[in-house]
Amino acid sequence: MLLRNIFLKFLTASSLFSLSFSLSIPEQNQHEKGPLVERQTGARAVFAHFMVGIVAAYDQSHWEADCRAAKAIGIDAFALNIGKDDYNDKQLGFAYAAGEVTGFKMFISFDFVYWNSGDSATIASYLRTYGNKAAAYKYNNAVFVSTFIGDNAVDWNSIGSQAGLTLYACPNWQPGSLGNVQCGFSWDAWPSSNNQPINSNKTTATDVAYKNTGKPYMMPVSPWFYTHYGADTYNKNWIFYSDWLWNTRWDQVLSVGPQFVEIITWNDFGESHYIGPLHPDLPQVYAPNGQDNGAKKWVTDMPHDGWQDVAKPYITAFKNGASAPTVSTEEIVYYYRTSPKSAACNDAVGRPTGADFDADEVFATVLVTATSNIVITSGSNTVTRTVSAGIHTVSGPMGVGTQSFQVQRNGVNVLSGTSPKQITSTCQNSAQPYNAYVGTIKSNGGTTPPTGGTATIIFNVVATTVFGENIFLTGSIAELSSWDPWTAVGPL
Repeated sequence: MLLRNIFLKFLTASSLFSLSFSLSIPEQNQHEKGPLVERQTGARAVFAHFMVGIVAAYDQSHWEADCRAAKAIGIDAFALNIGKDDYNDKQLGFAYAAGEVTGFKMFISFDFVYWNSGDSATIASYLRTYGNKAAAYKYNNAVFVSTFIGDNAVDWNSIGSQAGLTLYACPNWQPGSLGNVQCGFSWDAWPSSNNQPINSNKTTATDVAYKNTGKPYMMPVSPWFYTHYGADTYNKNWIFYSDWLWNTRWDQVLSVGPQFVEIITWNDFGESHYIGPLHPDLPQVYAPNGQDNGAKKWVTDMPHDGWQDVAKPYITAFKNGASAPTVSTEEIVYYYRTSPKSAACNDAVGRPTGADFDADEVFATVLVTATSNIVITSGSNTVTRTVSAGIHTVSGPMGVGTQSFQVQRNGVNVLSGTSPKQITSTCQNSAQPYNAYVGTIKSNGGTTPPTGGTATIIFNVVATTVFGENIFLTGSIAELSSWDPWTAVGPL
């Protein structure tokens, strides 16, 4: 049996004691040191779109951290979006090496904003170089490849021949363009009409159109979409209605039953639909050279990591063919804009298209094992909603001030915590307040920081130790790989 050790260094002699410490347990299993296993024929899989063009400052350790975090929630591979940057090969080298180390997979998604019909030979060269790497994602023994847009721009069978590979092409083409490819991918992850925001929830109409082609379908899932660039840069300034999107869209995945799911995105900070970690140490990923502009204004101190916790049980349910997710760990994942729409902003770009559709509300996606009352307190506003066992999203009116959340059963708080981020009447970094702040409350009774944190462990035993002695908690991978001090122990 593979074992994992977690050790605690004791600094006291024989006594009844408590110990506070920070703990990080990287996700590891036999695949990290053993052979990579080919994807089983016909198996469902989940990917996350990864923007390579913004991570020129990454080294391999950054890639490994992202791989482990994605793998921990059940994501199988990154769809590596590439244009024609001169650092593509450097970063793809890091990505595939990190995938091999962590037992995670990669495939290339060619961004046809930059590629065109005259690039077939170059595209084939990329696939020849990376398609046989140990970390290359393969489906039905074929090298998986995808795109962003590019309807019928290239012949993927010809490219496969040039590369000397059998390809499994799943491009982002329209349903009527899929005749000579193996699979279809839609980018239609948000409610829209003619690519414009609308005041409506997302439906499955586009998903059904792809399913009706008879081809395997890669369904897009996204939590949010806000971008805020002026005419002097990318000239895109909008928010697609996303208030209920993340929870609803995963329910739609279980209903539609596609072959693949692609999360949009892991790290597109410029469009605010990232679920991966922030990078305060690498501000270059938010704006060129870390300049104090661009996405840095609306992404700084705005984590989305908590949305991973909602995705995880849905990913498990999707792969198992279940009709609903199973909740094993209770949790509140809350999210909200940090200012009301009426906030005055010193922002030359102006309010985004679609802003009127967003509600001044505070949201909580709750993962509960039994019928519960959900209490949301936003400033001076308090509401109580009742939900059944499962995963549900509820909301309450936004109020300036402190944001607190409780799950109650039989009059007792099962979960309770307060967000570290208050809602204010002014705009953060002078940017329009349309990105979401996401946090979590887990069963330790407090608010879990988005990344890292310190837990307090209380040992109700008398231990005889010597200064500096290490004490080990030992168990199987299954027992300890998901061991979390926030849920396993309580505060002082």
